Amino acid sequence: MNAAAKQTVLRHFAYGLYALTVKREGDEHGVTANWGSQASFEPPMVVVAVESTSRMIEMIRDAHHFAVSVFHEGQRDVAEKLGRGPGGAGGASPKLKGIKTKPGPVSGAPVLADALGWVECRVVATLPSGDHTLVLGEVVEAGVEHEGARPLTLQESGLTYTG
Repeated sequence: MNAAAKQTVLRHFAYGLYALTVKREGDEHGVTANWGSQASFEPPMVVVAVESTSRMIEMIRDAHHFAVSVFHEGQRDVAEKLGRGPGGAGGASPKLKGIKTKPGPVSGAPVLADALGWVECRVVATLPSGDHTLVLGEVVEAGVEHEGARPLTLQESGLTYTG
């Protein structure tokens, strides 16, 4: 395989930036995710890829619910905060400190109160996928926080996610 071409092409895929959050044993955790997509219209489902070494996988499995909040263009700093360090892609942030959240109405999974919008999901399945694990969730509730805001993309943020 032409590794350089593969890397170049995959970096040109359009990726959004999302806060993947979970509440387990009373604690709120979150990471920035950029491999997420709608997976079904009926029932409504989303899929998100999480590094298999991340503690988030076990937290999501234990909680049976998670939320995905869509960052808007003004939230680069929040996306960066949840995407770095021991709490970032390889871990889970310590209780979303300093980030305004509110409980999702169905499961209590935290959603970002200042995000463009969010979906609250019930875990349907997890599937190993190379060095990541796919998490499939049925959307059980949704909310719009900033009508008309533009979503933050990986490209526009200037952040990188490479393996």
